[in-house]
Amino acid sequence: MISYRYAEEKDVVDILALDDNNFSNNYDEKFYLDYIKNKRVIVAIDNKVVGYIIFNMIFDETEIYKIVVSEYYRKKQIAYKLMEFFIEELKKCDVKKIFLEVRKSNIPAINLYKKCNFVEIREIFDYYDNPKENGIMMLKEVV
Repeated sequence: MISYRYAEEKDVVDILALDDNNFSNNYDEKFYLDYIKNKRVIVAIDNKVVGYIIFNMIFDETEIYKIVVSEYYRKKQIAYKLMEFFIEELKKCDVKKIFLEVRKSNIPAINLYKKCNFVEIREIFDYYDNPKENGIMMLKEVV
């Protein structure tokens, strides 16, 4: 049974492992620990961290930095449920808008965001490195 909660310091090892397995540009342990301390990381747990969202919040706006689910757990609605939990938590903080950027080629992620009622607002040329690629900025208005 998958559960969802704010990350705790003990989760950082699993989070770093997910980063290493899924991203070419990663944050360091100190970065994650700072965000965990400030309740800016939400995790999906199945005895260990199998997915997470890291974000920042300024006033009534939030930006998602990363969302990832372990390859074994993909296609099981975990990313969607993680997003649902995340959005419900943001509503408690009176967040009005959520922004994110996504690789233009990352169709599964774009489809997830659209399912969560994000809309594409613009293309950002050469936003990503390693490999070089355009990004798409997306927005969700939180009601």
